[in-house]
This record gives sequence, structure tokens and C-alpha cells, in this order.
Amino acid sequence: MRLGWLGIFLAIAVLAVAAFGSAVHQRIKILALGEKEQRTDNPWQRLRNFVVYVLGQRKLLNEPYGFIHFFFFWGFVFIVLAEIPFFFEGLFPAYSLPNLAYFMLIEDVLAAIAVVGLIVGAIRRWVVRPERLYRTWEAAIVLLLIFGLVVTEWISSGAKAALGADQTTSLAPVIGAVAGLFSGYSTAALTSIRDVFWWVHTLIFFSFMVYIPNSKHLHLLAAPFNAFFSSLQSRGGQIRPMDLEDESATEFGVGRIESFTWKQLIDSFACGECGRCMDNCPATLSGKPLNPKRLLSRQLKEHLLDKGKIMLEKGLQGTGDEYAEELAKIAETDPAAAEILQKPLIGEVVSEDEIWACTTCMSCQEQCPVLNEHVNKIVDMRRYLAMTEGSFAPELQLAFRNVENNSNPWGVGWSNRAEWAQDLDVKLISEDQDVDYLLWVGCAGSFDERAKKVVKALVKVLQAAGVKFAILGTEEKCCGDFVRRTGNEYLYQTLVNENVETLNGYGVKRIVTACPHCLNTLKNEYGAFGGNYEVVHHTQLISQLVSDGKIKFDKPAEQQRIVYHDSCYLGRYQQEYEAPRALFRAIPGVELMEMDRNHGKSFCCGAGGGRMWQEEKLGEKINDLRTEQALAKNPQIIGANCPYCITMLEDGVKAKAQPEQGIQVLDPAELVVKFMAAGLHDRVTG
Repeated sequence: MRLGWLGIFLAIAVLAVAAFGSAVHQRIKILALGEKEQRTDNPWQRLRNFVVYVLGQRKLLNEPYGFIHFFFFWGFVFIVLAEIPFFFEGLFPAYSLPNLAYFMLIEDVLAAIAVVGLIVGAIRRWVVRPERLYRTWEAAIVLLLIFGLVVTEWISSGAKAALGADQTTSLAPVIGAVAGLFSGYSTAALTSIRDVFWWVHTLIFFSFMVYIPNSKHLHLLAAPFNAFFSSLQSRGGQIRPMDLEDESATEFGVGRIESFTWKQLIDSFACGECGRCMDNCPATLSGKPLNPKRLLSRQLKEHLLDKGKIMLEKGLQGTGDEYAEELAKIAETDPAAAEILQKPLIGEVVSEDEIWACTTCMSCQEQCPVLNEHVNKIVDMRRYLAMTEGSFAPELQLAFRNVENNSNPWGVGWSNRAEWAQDLDVKLISEDQDVDYLLWVGCAGSFDERAKKVVKALVKVLQAAGVKFAILGTEEKCCGDFVRRTGNEYLYQTLVNENVETLNGYGVKRIVTACPHCLNTLKNEYGAFGGNYEVVHHTQLISQLVSDGKIKFDKPAEQQRIVYHDSCYLGRYQQEYEAPRALFRAIPGVELMEMDRNHGKSFCCGAGGGRMWQEEKLGEKINDLRTEQALAKNPQIIGANCPYCITMLEDGVKAKAQPEQGIQVLDPAELVVKFMAAGLHDRVTG
């Protein structure tokens, strides 16, 4: 009889493994349709990422209920490992694997916690019903399969323990409790219960194995690899390089799903649809069309699977004329397949409104527990629209033209770039290269009246502290931040090459800037073009000057109640949260408050990713939402560290606050100048 059972078990196992392997193999081949990308450098760092983010569940542990998933994850791992002795001892009841008592204790406890997690998860999904959790049959099936695995193991193992034939579970509390429930059952009844539920468990296990690669829970397989192959660059350096001199290129950017790299494609497989990205996406929360969860888990993945399957069946690959010829042949013989192959990625799979709604705030990536990289995909599709299709908002057309003509998006004459520094006794680096820092003023600091006040305050602080610095003056051009993030890579690279030539010509090594966007671009992107510099934000430098005792303060006349806004490009992009706060705290009389969304979960001002230069026509205004979050803390001052943020928050204050409240939006440098010791003001030449 046991030999017959063994044969049936092996037949089921072989069929399940074959089906599982076939599905996984097809998905690997689909990923291979993507562009090549090198992601095998620094294996030890990659292994560390795997340990920290997969085994350690680091990002999930930052969430209020993350510890539940931690135990659920490890419970699932031990449940799967426990299948080995479970199957072996079920097929060969006369034998048992030795020294498993403590393993089974851990597995039993973790399985119990996993069941609790399943129940909590089911209640949250179907009773509490948060918007971020979709209520689908797939989710229900997976919950039932895992629940079935655990319960059938408990019943079968409990019956076996009641028979006195299972010493490995002697320390397992739940199995022991189940065995107690079977007290008084006959040997025949216990044997039947043990065997029936063993087979039910077996069928559930192998059904689950087959189901995983064919469902959204493919992320169980893809997420570990996604974490291992995640980018080792800072977030600011993750935009994919583009070779504009490649004569074989038929399009720039990504206009077809297979034009993404294999790593960009595996993101969709790794997505667990937890919704943390959409819960923190300013575009989603303000009613814009973009939903990063839907984009990855539904739109891109489903299109990839549909198109990839047909491409593999038809042996279709290549680009340009070769691709078009093959596609024409398929259209003649299989119109249905051709319709899927010809389905536009941009327009039908992903709308242009979705692509342009992104502020590149990086919150989706900050929250994603499986380390998906959303922003570079958005930028790649923008590149296609801007450079291949020539499709972008008229406001961007004007901003691009202004940069082309005057090297700044405001369109002010380039010869006026240094006018802000009149009467401040600021040196040009062309006159003196013996300086501690080059002050990169940026377009906002040069031409925007509000941003000029911040740069002037910074200059006064540096002069008071005795820091030697200089500016480029009219030789400085737009760093290219918004140009690259709106897809105009050609104009971006033109700017970079000109700026790098200038900077390197003067032997610049260290740069300070008051703009986090300039900071990120100069620090993390110019290196690919030969521009390697030590770049710091002005709050970092001033904070160091305060720590060194070079800047001191007089006590202000009255208390300053300040609520602080983390800018995306200093916070999430550079992971710098402390320097601006340290400055505010250093000023006597400041009461520093936090918004509910702060640090890594700070809410975008709405200006990043080129949104500064586009009309916000859909949904609520992001800057208004952020301003409301600040006003909820009843501040006197809203602290910010970015010229874009200051502009957007000041507009928000005008729209949402009462004039009599007198709420100001200030950069830390402005308060430092106002309250620094009187003797330091004597050193300021302007």
C-alpha cells in the first residue's frame, strides 16, 4: 500500500515541479527580452542587501504592523522547510528524521503567528478595507492556501502525535493541543485522520507551488532576486545613462515594454501589491492619474506577460526594420497576436498624464519593501515622449527654449546671472581659484527674487565664518536637473558637458549649494561625465560651522515656533535629515515641530521632476496639501531648505492661510543670519 502511495506522491510531485519550472522558465525568458544591464558588481554588498531587506525585512519593520509580516515571512520559511520531514515521515511512517524537536517547536510557534497574521491581514483587507489593499480573488486564494497548509499540517501531525508515533513534535505547543483534542479517538480513526489530512496537505502544497509563478505571488520568487540586484548607487544616481551617439538606436527612451532593462522588468514581478507606494505618492494622494502600485503590478506586468508570451511563441526580437518586417508577417497570419504586439506602451498601457504626473519625489522607492525602482522607468518613458515623439507640455517647450537660449528656465538673459551678488563683495573664481568652496548659485538663486534672499543669507554666513568661496558668475549654466527628469537628455548632456569643462578648467574640488536639486545632479550624476566633486548642501556646511564655533547666536527677542518640511532631494535622495534640524535647534528660542509626514515619509511640495514648469491641471494641488499639513501644527514659520519648496509653500500659504496669521516660509540660513551674534555681522561685507 505504501509503495502505491509513494508512486502517487511522486507523480503529483513531478507534475507540480514540472509545471512550476515551466512557468518560472517562461518568466525568465520574458525578462531576457529586456535590454541588458550590469547588476552583478560588488556581490558582497548585494548579499548584504539580501540579508537586510529580505531576511531581515528591514523596510517592513519600519511600518506599524511590519513586525507581523516579519513573523509571517519567517513562519512561511519554516512551514516550507518543515515539508521535508512532513512528507518523509508521511510516506515512511516507520522512520523519523532525528533531532528535529526544537526545529518543530520553532516552526509550530511561527506557524501559529503566521495564522494570526493571516487573520489580521484578512480583517484589514476585507473589513477595514484600506484603499491600498485590493480585494481580489488572487489575494483570497493565497490566504486560503497558506491557511490550509498550516491547519492540515496541525491536524495530521496532531493525529500522529495522538497515536504516539511522533516524537519530533513533542515540544510543539499547537500540535500538542490538537493531539489533546483527539484524546479518546480510536487507532483506526486517528490513522484515517492522519492520512487523509496528510494527502489534503500534500495537494494544497503542490497546488500552491504551481499557483505561485502564475499569480501576483510571483513576488515570493522575484523579490529576493530584486533585492540582490537592486541599484547600489545613491537614489540620485539611478537614472539610466543614455548613449546619444549610438547610431544603431531607432528610438530614444522607452516606447516598448521590451526596451526596459531586465532589471526594470523584474520590478513588476517583485511587486507584492502592498500599496505602500500609493499610500505615500503625492500624485496618487492629490487625485492625479498616476498610481505607482497599479503601474507596476497591473499595467506594466500584465502587458509584459501578454506581449512577452507572444514574442517568445513567434520568435520575435530585434528593432527597427527587422522588427517591423516580422511584425507585418505576424499581422497577416495572426491578427489577434499582432494586436497585442502593436499595443502602444505609452497611450494605451500607460497614459501620458500618468507619466507627467510624477514629481520624482522618490517616496515610492523609499517605502517599497522589495526595493523596486519606479522613478527611472518614468524618466525613460519621458525620454521617449520628449526625444522620439516630441510630445511634452507647451510650458516645458518654453522652459527648454529658455535653457537653450539663456542657460536657465526663467529665460532671463545669461549676462544677468551674477547681478544678485552686487554690493556683496563676492569673488569670481576666474579671479581667484584659492578658495575653500565654489558656491553653486543655481538658476533659482540667480534669477528668482525669493531664492536670491536665501543665497544672500548664505553668503553673509560664509563671510561671517571666514569661509573662502567664489562663484562662477555668468559662466554658470543650469545644472540640468529638471531637463533630464523631463526627458530631454540631449539638452541635459549638453549642459553637463559645458559645466564640467568649466568646473574642471578651474580645478574645482568642493562645491556648496543652497539647492538640493543642483546638489543631487552635481554630486550623483556629473561623475558619469567626468565631473567628480565633493558637493554639500548649505545646511550641512553651516551646521558644521556652528558645531566648530565659527557661528554663534544672540538670543532672539521671542520664541520662534517652526514646523519643518523635508525636501525630497535633500531628504530621500541624500538621506540628509539632521543638518537643517540641527540648525533650527541651534538658534535660541526656536521650538521645532514635526509634521505628521516627516523624514522618509515627508510629503512632496509638488515641484520636482519638472513639475515646477508645468501647470497642475488634474486633481488637487500638491503644494496646497503639504501646506495644510504644515498649518495643522499652528506654526509661526514653515522651515524649508529648497528654493522650489519655498516657492510652492509660499504659494500654499497664500491660498490656505489667513493673512493676519503672518506665517513665513524660511530657509535655515535666513534665520541664522538674523540671529547670529552681533560681532559676526561686522565681518559681513555686503
